[in-house]
Amino acid sequence: MVVTDSRMIELVNIGRSFRRADGRTVAAVSDVSLTIPEGEFVCLIGTSGCGKSTLLAMIAGLLAPSQGSIVVDGREIDGPGPERGMVFQRDSVFPWMRVVDNVEYGLRCRGVAAPERRAVALRYLDRVGLGHVERAWPRELSGGMLKRVAIATVFANGAKVLMLDEPFGALDYVTRHQLQRVLLDLWDDGRAGTTRRTVLFVTHDVDEALLLADRILVVGAGRIVDDIRVEAPRPRDTDTLLRSDAVAIKHRLLGHLGLERPLAQGRAAGAAA
Repeated sequence: MVVTDSRMIELVNIGRSFRRADGRTVAAVSDVSLTIPEGEFVCLIGTSGCGKSTLLAMIAGLLAPSQGSIVVDGREIDGPGPERGMVFQRDSVFPWMRVVDNVEYGLRCRGVAAPERRAVALRYLDRVGLGHVERAWPRELSGGMLKRVAIATVFANGAKVLMLDEPFGALDYVTRHQLQRVLLDLWDDGRAGTTRRTVLFVTHDVDEALLLADRILVVGAGRIVDDIRVEAPRPRDTDTLLRSDAVAIKHRLLGHLGLERPLAQGRAAGAAA
């Protein structure tokens, strides 16, 4: 299957089932069809166990779909590939390699010459604010710094599609916001041309999705249950979350997550108190 237009990712009737220990089959993802254009920043949000990480793993090629097809950059995938980069929830750096060697590892695997890959690695370490620790060992870095290494690595490798599975979930508030800005600054490098990366970002955080995304996909029971365009202009900050359109989207998302009560019910509860 070949895609000839600007679609970077196309899912056609994707499903993924697992067999449980008791022999029963459970559908983690069911009949998902989806198109994502080149350069779009997409957040996937939903409750735990709804299928978002499974969906991401199939696009990454780490899981094979039980049914359907996945096309990335015009080719149907059958496993991991250099056009797709992944940042996991847990730290994915090699502890036996220094920071700069971690960042250039993917380039070395692709046969890029040593001087070029070192220059690329140092450039991205500078971009994420870690140029001063290039020779450090991962054990010497904080959790936030390790995430910066992971982000530098995935951008340095030159993948057209970047997938991040709740990368900032375990970080403190300040570090999380700093890394959101680092990620957006690197992604925004392509704003003047066609080189902006396509990003799929899994999160549980509604505010994070509103600050990052062009588009928010709500996943529920293994299906896409809502597809929301975020029109707020960039760059965004915490004031963006106060815009009427952002507030409306937030309520919509909270409703999907089961965290929003009808207004009348909330008032009645307050009056009773």
